[in-house]
Amino acid sequence: MSSPSELPPLRPVQNFAPELLLRAQDVRVVFFDVDGVLTDGGLYITEAGETLKRFHSLDGHGIKLLQRAGITPAVVSGRDSPALRTRLAALGVEHTRFGTEDKRPAAQAILSQLGLVWSQAAAMGDDWPDLPVLRRVALA
Repeated sequence: MSSPSELPPLRPVQNFAPELLLRAQDVRVVFFDVDGVLTDGGLYITEAGETLKRFHSLDGHGIKLLQRAGITPAVVSGRDSPALRTRLAALGVEHTRFGTEDKRPAAQAILSQLGLVWSQAAAMGDDWPDLPVLRRVALA
């Protein structure tokens, strides 16, 4: 994966609703769920009982673009695995909470650590446990 400084130049934002741009302008952190958001949602179980996940390289590229724009990526996941930790470390994602069923307090802890508030956050999720965070952030 390229470092953020090696990526092509960013283009100006165009053709978005003004209210969307207004909500997005103060975003400084983006919370990501993992399963179904940074992976294809499938869990592959080996004969030895090890769980494997499939990550998409373009999602990693998106995280690098966020970092390049000065936005902190953060992960709040209901699961934990060595593969997940390895992938996030490779992407330079430092703010993480794993194995948490109640994601809102986990996200709040990251916001507090960063000195940010909910109006400075966006989130991507795809399941019921993500709703408390998705409902609270400025952009989901």
